[in-house]
Amino acid sequence: MKLFFFFIFSFHISFLIGQEESSYVSSDEVKTTESFKDRLFTGGNFGFNISSGLMYLEISPMLGYKINDKLSAGISGKYLYWGGIGDNSPFRSFNYYGGGVFSRYRLTESILATVEYELLNVEDLNPNSGGFGNRTLSNVLLVGAGYNSQIANNFNLQIYLLYDVIDDPNSPYRYNYLFGPNGIPIIYRIGFSLGF
Repeated sequence: MKLFFFFIFSFHISFLIGQEESSYVSSDEVKTTESFKDRLFTGGNFGFNISSGLMYLEISPMLGYKINDKLSAGISGKYLYWGGIGDNSPFRSFNYYGGGVFSRYRLTESILATVEYELLNVEDLNPNSGGFGNRTLSNVLLVGAGYNSQIANNFNLQIYLLYDVIDDPNSPYRYNYLFGPNGIPIIYRIGFSLGF
């Protein structure tokens, strides 16, 4: 829980610094003011996979705000389904849901640094816990970098490589780690944004 408050505090500090930086303009520069609405962007991630009688589905809408030309922040929602297909499937089904906050910094026009925190309602799959099989909360802190490609006028495609700092035993991302559920906690993510 302390990590959650630390992240929220850091999020607000970066927002205030970004506001302060964007308000200082030299006399040689022309200050262009965008309305609040013009600084908003939206998008998200969508994942879908069917393999060997198992289905993976991810829907993650997000809403962001451009603090200045380089820094942005926002909120996101998340729904994940992982399990068997059909009523007679031998596989269990899992539903995960929650939300989070994120911050992105443009290193170049195409390269982004990102930090994301998610709090997800999951099933406790840790056999060493007292609540095995019950619903619990999982903290996920993803840090990484991404590549942004502008496809059309306001439509951007983004690919991220992210490291799960907390590596919670109940993280729904464990089975999507590039090196397996017990390997290095690195995932990739493909998403899009409008107006970023």
